[in-house]
Amino acid sequence: MTGFYGSVFKRSTTVGILVRNGDGRVLVLRTGSGGWNLPAGIVKSGEDPRSSARRLLRNVLGLESDVGRVLVLDYIQAGSAQPGAGSQGTGDSITFLFDGGILDTPVETFTLAGGERVARFVPGAGAQTLDAAGSHLAAAGCEALELGTVTELVNGAPDSTVPDAVPRPSPMMPPLAGFSTILGR
Repeated sequence: MTGFYGSVFKRSTTVGILVRNGDGRVLVLRTGSGGWNLPAGIVKSGEDPRSSARRLLRNVLGLESDVGRVLVLDYIQAGSAQPGAGSQGTGDSITFLFDGGILDTPVETFTLAGGERVARFVPGAGAQTLDAAGSHLAAAGCEALELGTVTELVNGAPDSTVPDAVPRPSPMMPPLAGFSTILGR
């Protein structure tokens, strides 16, 4: 397939989860001798991103809790210089990073999935532990949590077309003498 329909079917959707411990450290996973990554997976056909994130929490981490709000949307363009771009196929992809909440445990490192995966908590966004794409995603997720917002990335970098702050709407009525203090102006 070529043209519009060919490009639509080449897009993949992935989800990631930002899980923290009580100290604010971020949970990262490693399978076998591979690198460290945030808990992540592919959204299956017929599944929405939030359901996929719930499945990931249950299957990978063994947690029956729900995921929180979306923290980051990262649109990866095919052929970009972003590490991991197109890793799920040859087309564009989008990653939803959800708030996985706080896992209240004093354990720093543990084994999951019958010894198949190793998990540990790393300081902050884990920039030294994660690859470039993972560290950008984790840093953006931590910032979104702190600011109470959603961060939009394009190829792992902040989207320059998104305004920093939403402009404050102008009042519908001009201030009236004597009433402005009552209305909180």
